[in-house]
Amino acid sequence: MAHQVEETGELTRSATITVEAEEYNRQVNKALRQLSNRVKISGFRKGKIPLSVMKQRYGQAVMRDVIEDLVSDNVNKMLKETENVLHVGVPQVTDIPMEESGELKFTVDYELRPEIDPIGYMGVKVEKPKAEIANEAVDAELENLRQNNSKLEPVVTREVIETGDIVTVNFEAVGEHPELKDMRSSGVQVEIGSGQTLPGIEDALTGQGFDAVVDSEIDAQEDFPVEELRGQKLPIRLTVTKVERKVLPELDDEFAKTTGQGETLLEVRSAIRTRLEEQRQKEAEQLAINAMMTTLLEQNTFELPPSFLDEQVTQAARQRLQMFAQQGIDPAQFGLSVEAIAASIREDVVEQIKREFLLMEIARKENLKVEEEDLSAYFERRGAEVGANAQQYRAFVMQNQDRFRQAQASALLEKVRAKLLADAEIVDVEWPTEEAEEAEAAPAEEAEAKPKKKASSKKKSAKKDDEGTEEAEAEAKPKKKASSKKKSAKKDDDAEASE
Repeated sequence: MAHQVEETGELTRSATITVEAEEYNRQVNKALRQLSNRVKISGFRKGKIPLSVMKQRYGQAVMRDVIEDLVSDNVNKMLKETENVLHVGVPQVTDIPMEESGELKFTVDYELRPEIDPIGYMGVKVEKPKAEIANEAVDAELENLRQNNSKLEPVVTREVIETGDIVTVNFEAVGEHPELKDMRSSGVQVEIGSGQTLPGIEDALTGQGFDAVVDSEIDAQEDFPVEELRGQKLPIRLTVTKVERKVLPELDDEFAKTTGQGETLLEVRSAIRTRLEEQRQKEAEQLAINAMMTTLLEQNTFELPPSFLDEQVTQAARQRLQMFAQQGIDPAQFGLSVEAIAASIREDVVEQIKREFLLMEIARKENLKVEEEDLSAYFERRGAEVGANAQQYRAFVMQNQDRFRQAQASALLEKVRAKLLADAEIVDVEWPTEEAEEAEAAPAEEAEAKPKKKASSKKKSAKKDDEGTEEAEAEAKPKKKASSKKKSAKKDDDAEASE
C-alpha cells in the first residue's frame, strides 16, 4: 500500500491510497477460490471449479467485496500510523481495476484534533455568587407545601364566581369550521386569577353564576392545530359544572408532621433552609464554573474541524427532536426540523465541545487520571439523579464498554473542573438579579428552538456543564471506522448454481 496525503486545511487532510495490481489480483483470486468451495456448478466438483469459470460467474460480485475489504483495511492501517485523527469521512473509490494490470485507487478525507497547549488555567479569577437564602425564600417554600396540601371544598356562601375560585367547566368550540366539531373537553379546571388558561377565559367566567353557560372567544395561537384558523378569534362555549375553593392547612406543628420533613414547624423550616442552601450552593458553583470556562476559552483559542463539528451539531439536533417526540410534541407543528434546530444550537454545541477538549488537554498536561474514588463519586451522583443507588448505576454502566468509557471521561471532566475551581481565586459577589438572569438566558433560550413552555424555576445561567460529548468521553477516538459503501454482494458467497 502506498499513500499520499494532501493538506486541504489547517485541520483537514485528504489521503490518496493505492493498492498495487499484484495485491489486488491476489485478493480477488483468493476470494474466488474460497467461494468455489461453497458453490455448486454443474459439471464441476466443489473446490475444483476453474478460476476462469468462477470469474465469469462471480467475478463482479467478488470484486466489489474485495474492494470493500481492501479499502477498509488500508484506510484503518493508514489511520493507525497517523496521529491525532479525530474524524474520518467515507472513502471514495476513484480507480477500479478493469484489467489484471490495473491498480485500485481511492481517497479518504479525515480531520485532525486541534493542537491545544493550555495556558492560564491555574489561579483564575472567578466571581462566585454568595449562596445565601433569605427568609422570604423559606416562607415561599413553606407556602408551596401548604398549597400542595390544600383541599377543594364547594363554595356555598355566595352564588357568583370570584378570583381564587377553582371552576370546573365543559369546553367546546362552536365555530362553523368542520375541524372544530370535535374540539371539546369536559371536566376542565380553571383557577380564576391564576393566568394559567387561555387569555379571556378567566375574565369570561368571573362574575358568572354557578350553573352558567358562557359564550366567549379565544385567540387561535400560532401553535393552534388548524393552521388556517391561526390568528383568528374562535367562539367557544363554557358550561360551569362546579365551583370550589382551596382550603389551606394552618401553619402549625400538626401541619408540619404531615410534610415528612419534621415534627414541628421549626424543624420543617430548618429542613427547607438546608435543602435550599444546598441547591443554591450547587447553582453558585456551576455559575462559577461557567464563568471560569468562559475565561479559559478566551485565553485558549482554537478552531474545530468542520465535518466533525457538523456531525456533532446534527447529532445533537436529532437528539432534541427525539426528546420532543418522547414528550408527545410534534416538532413539525412548530416548524422544527433537524436543520432548523442545528442552526439554532450550533453556537452552544461549539462552546460545549471546546470546553471538553480544553479540559481533556489540561488533564493530560497535569497528568490527571480517573481513580476509583472519582468513579465512585460519579456513580453516586448520577445514580441519585436517575433514582438509583451507586451500586445499581455502576452495574448499569458496566454492562456496556462504550458506556463505561463515557463514564470514565465524564468523571475525569468533573475532576478537572473541581481542581481548577479549587485553585481559582474566588471573588464573592451578590446573587444575580432576575433581570440580569433573564438577559443572560435570553440568547440561549432563543437557541433552544423549543416549543413554548412554562418557565422553569432553575436558572439558565446555572445549568450544569453536563456530561461530556460522546467524542470527548470516548477519549479522542475517530468518530467512525473507515468504511467504503455497503457491501452489495455478500449474499452471493453462499449461492448455489446449477446448470
